[in-house]
Parts: sequence; C-alpha cells; structure tokens
Amino acid sequence: KWAGYLHAYSLQANYNLSTNPLWDAATVLESVTPANRLIFTHNETIGTSFDWANLSTTQQDLIKGTDAVTVGQARLNYIRGERSQEQSNSGALRNRNSKLGDIVNSNLWVVGKPSIGYTGNNYAAFRTANASRPTMIYVGANDGMLHGFSGSDGSEKMAYVPRGVYNKLRAYAEPSYTHQYFVDGHPFTGDIYDGTNWKTMLVGTLAGGGKG
Repeated sequence: KWAGYLHAYSLQANYNLSTNPLWDAATVLESVTPANRLIFTHNETIGTSFDWANLSTTQQDLIKGTDAVTVGQARLNYIRGERSQEQSNSGALRNRNSKLGDIVNSNLWVVGKPSIGYTGNNYAAFRTANASRPTMIYVGANDGMLHGFSGSDGSEKMAYVPRGVYNKLRAYAEPSYTHQYFVDGHPFTGDIYDGTNWKTMLVGTLAGGGKG
C-alpha cells in the first residue's frame, strides 16, 4: 500500500540508538485533520494553497479526468489525507496504511540555525537573528509532496505539491494504482543574499518523478 514512515531515535551515551523511536511522523500526521494541513502548490500563475478552488482549470482537469467535479474534489481531499472515501470506509478510493506516502530515494535534509562562519554582507546579523530557529526535516515522498517536519516532535509544518506531478495525482487515489514516483529527489537548502537581505532557500527535486 506504499506507506511512508519517518522515525527519530535518540543517540545514547554508548552511541547506540534508542530502541523505541522518539516519534514517528506518519503517526503524528494521522492525527491531523486534513483540512488543517498547510499544503501549498503553484497554480501556473502564483503560489497558493492546495485547495480545489485555487487550482488552474488544467490542474483540476488532470485530477478529475472525465469524471464529475465532485469526484475530482474527493481525490484532492484524499491527497490531502482525507480517509473517509477509502474503500475500507465504503468509499471508492484506494486504501492506505498511512497518509504519508512512501519515501524511497529522497534523502532527509535537516535545517537548523545558520552556522557557517561567513561574515560578509552582514551575514553575522542574520546568523544571530536566527540562532533559535527551530530544526526542520525536509524529505520528498511519493504521495506528491515535499514535506517539512518539525525536528522536535515530527509534526508536519508544511508540504508542497509541485506542478510537475499533477499528471499523476489522479492515479494515486485509484484502487488500481501501481507505484509511481512523485517527489523522489533530494531536497537541499542554502543561505543566499538577494542584494538586500539574507534568506535560507529550500530546493526540492523530483528525480524519478520527472523533470523539475
């Protein structure tokens, strides 16, 4: 059923990992109301939330195919994590073991406070201002999203559905689904100076999921 799991373990004094995980991001995500998730996308014009009314007509058509709009909306809600329309709940959509899709080739990328020793263009002030920045873990999954999880408790802080996977999203919800790659590449970050301010930029890649 292509479920994904992301566990955190504590490192013990003998450098072995703890037996039980501190948290499992999939378990934490299971308790979140799908409508409350911060999932973003790009509707071919502007960045926006991943909601039916915000998508372009082309994106809506890719999700609903030749079916009714209500079917397309149900598929989008399924992708957001709604499970009431799964076959096990007398619905028509594919059963899952987890809202989090499988993580295959994407590496984990951990982002904490800025730490490089560069001082040009007032970088030191940027480093000081972000010294308490919460640790985040970014990873791509084959549920169509790049996920950002809290390093402290595994809660999902954001997710992003890139434009390059829309042609596969309809299949992901179908009972006949056979595995496809979506956001399968390595995310990474870097601090950049835009001429005025420093900021940390996150880049996600599709890898096996496509070009993008």
